[in-house]
Amino acid sequence: MSFLLVLCRDFGVPGSEGITIDLRLSHQAIAEAIGSTRVTITRLLGDLRQDGLVAIDRKRITVFDPIALAKRFN
Repeated sequence: MSFLLVLCRDFGVPGSEGITIDLRLSHQAIAEAIGSTRVTITRLLGDLRQDGLVAIDRKRITVFDPIALAKRFN
């Protein structure tokens, strides 16, 4: 998920809810970028959404708390 943090840093737009990555990336595009599978990315993003760390709307990803996201994967 450090890929999400890099996207936040490089392409993120801060807002009231967190940092929105407005690149409209598909799960397949993310998987190809990090050498994974679409199924794995879908599962991981679903887990992050369930845990309240991210929201996904029309291929826009909002990271509510980048620090909490980083801690989760350290």
